[in-house]
Amino acid sequence: MRILAIRLARFGDVVLLLPALTLLKSLIPGSRITFLTDHRLAPLAEMCPAIDEIIAVDRIAMRDGARLASIASIRQVLREVRHRKFDLAIDFHGFRETNLLTWLSGSSKRIGLKRFGQSFLSFCFNLPPVPEDKNIHAAEMFLKIVEQFGSSTLNAAPALVVPEAGRRWVRETLPGRLFAALYVDAPTPKRIWPADRFAAVADYIAGQLGLDVVTLSGPDGAALVNRIRDITNHPDRVCGFSDLTIPQLAAVVEAAKLWISNDTGPMHLGPVLGVPTLGLFSIGLPEHFRPTGIHDAYCLANPIENIRVEEVVAWLGKLGPIDRRYPQR
Repeated sequence: MRILAIRLARFGDVVLLLPALTLLKSLIPGSRITFLTDHRLAPLAEMCPAIDEIIAVDRIAMRDGARLASIASIRQVLREVRHRKFDLAIDFHGFRETNLLTWLSGSSKRIGLKRFGQSFLSFCFNLPPVPEDKNIHAAEMFLKIVEQFGSSTLNAAPALVVPEAGRRWVRETLPGRLFAALYVDAPTPKRIWPADRFAAVADYIAGQLGLDVVTLSGPDGAALVNRIRDITNHPDRVCGFSDLTIPQLAAVVEAAKLWISNDTGPMHLGPVLGVPTLGLFSIGLPEHFRPTGIHDAYCLANPIENIRVEEVVAWLGKLGPIDRRYPQR
């Protein structure tokens, strides 16, 4: 069966969708999954073994670009989709645009997420919609859609596999080091825990746990990474990167002994890779987006400055010996 799965954004939502796509692959033996997503997220999707093919689109250019160019891009995407003659199309996004894309795919079977409180173009689908449940985690919501096609028993196959090139980069860049990783950036300042708090946690990790510390951010967060290294008491044990590719970022998280992150997309790499994860939440919704592994937790305060260093240290104290091997989940 040829399956089209649609989710255009965002980084964290795509990470949370990967286990559902992995389950879908196991429920429909011999299926071939094509994933349509934003071109910036294609490297993330490439790390999911369940995805056989990716159609990458420039969502922002199609939405905000010149009208004629946008129309031409949309027509090209539709040609690519219809050419593949899908048997099943699943709209995991639930916007009117993706409703229409599901309909125009020409797939013989079409199902979609019906978002709570938003318009839904029911004529685009010929299978019953799956209403969004605001009381469950986003990853569970994606699984509910897939469970329309079979048992909910999770497959043991990994949802994300870091490519060898990324792992080699970590080995060459951080040779032989045991380290914790901190993601200190976020798209909005309201989600960014202060640099001095991250530095205090880095000091605890280096001084009390004996781990090195790798701080990470997006390109716009380089000043945060530099600030933390400047004010830490262990500058020789703290390093940082703000220009990593998605596979390199995933490889750092995979190699880390623990992962502490602001509430932003990369936070979700920890749980999917089986790394103990602590999420720092402010305006976000931990009931829908918290890290969900057996060793994971979150801290919540609004404003985020009200999360105390002691809360983070308390979580670190619950993890046990740092050389313990944590199971994948």
